[in-house]
Amino acid sequence: MMKRNQVKKYLGWALPVLVLAAGIIVSSIIRNSRPEAAIVVPEKKLATIRGIIARKTSFQPVIHAQGTVKAKQQIDLVPEVAGKIIWVASSFADGGMFKAGDALIRIDPRNYQFAVARARASVADAENSLALEQAEAGLARSEWEELGTGKKASSLVLREPQMAKARAKLSSARADLDRALLDLERTTVKAPFNGRVEKKNVDIGQYVTLGTNLAQLYSTDIAEISLPLTERELGEVDMSPLYGGGASGMEDLKVFLHANVGGKRRNWIGTLVRTAGSVDINSRVLSVIVEVRNPYQVTPGGAPLLNGLFVEAEIPGKKIDDVFLLPRSALRNQDEVVIVDKNDELRTRKVEVVHSTPDEIVVRGLKEGERVNISPLEVLVVGTKVKWQLDSGADGESKP
Repeated sequence: MMKRNQVKKYLGWALPVLVLAAGIIVSSIIRNSRPEAAIVVPEKKLATIRGIIARKTSFQPVIHAQGTVKAKQQIDLVPEVAGKIIWVASSFADGGMFKAGDALIRIDPRNYQFAVARARASVADAENSLALEQAEAGLARSEWEELGTGKKASSLVLREPQMAKARAKLSSARADLDRALLDLERTTVKAPFNGRVEKKNVDIGQYVTLGTNLAQLYSTDIAEISLPLTERELGEVDMSPLYGGGASGMEDLKVFLHANVGGKRRNWIGTLVRTAGSVDINSRVLSVIVEVRNPYQVTPGGAPLLNGLFVEAEIPGKKIDDVFLLPRSALRNQDEVVIVDKNDELRTRKVEVVHSTPDEIVVRGLKEGERVNISPLEVLVVGTKVKWQLDSGADGESKP
């Protein structure tokens, strides 16, 4: 009995040990029998950089400006004689066009015709007086010679003072006639140049005096546009032909003008002829003056360059050699670009911006064939390795 109890006691603590040992053996067998997993090192993904290849080229900038068209000649038409207006030309109306020498207004000429008649009578009277004095002088000379005194006759004997007075009177009468004829001619007011009437101020039946403003006229032979330019823009324009310093002629200073007329964009070509007399003290800009000849001479499909029209101008600048033309997106911090070196690592490069537009920049400081980044970079870490991709829109090169 006692032996049986000992066996039960032995089994009571040995059985759990055996079960635990069996579990350890089974788990070891399972662990050792499963396949070993491969160790995978994750590959570092490189950022893709888009860009272009810098190519050295020449570039001619275009300076953009705006201005208002005005006539080169613009005057107030005033009469030089007084009187009542008895006739006006059909072209003497707001917007009317005329040619140089056309009669625009006629003033009542009768008072001036009377003045001419009186002046002619005065001339005839003076001519008769002079003829009489000449006859008397001749008679006095003959009588003196008949006396035979051998002495020289005095000027009084020969009536020379009387002759001089008669001649002076005739000259004065003729001058009065010329003045009367001129006043009569001025009763017809003529156009001084080819032009248009901007504003008409008088009409038939109105009495006008000397200096009355009859109308405002402007010439249609030459139109002018004043274009304000900054100091930097002036430096980009070749002004040497204006001052006789260049071999090229004025034809090289062409300016291209654009404006909307009649719902269509119209174009004209002008010539830069001079600058303003001084720098504007408020804006600190200097204006250049562009002339357009025969602005109202319309070609098929064209339009007149109207006085007062607001136009946009494109002024070709001086040609710049040995520069690189890049998209504006390539510029960083106003004077840097990011390049990808031969090891596909990012580098910064200082450049000189010689010209810029909203879309492009023209720079110096790059090397031929360098890869220039145009992708936006929020954070730039110099030396970062990247994947280079040629921008499809740039054809692989910076374009001239």
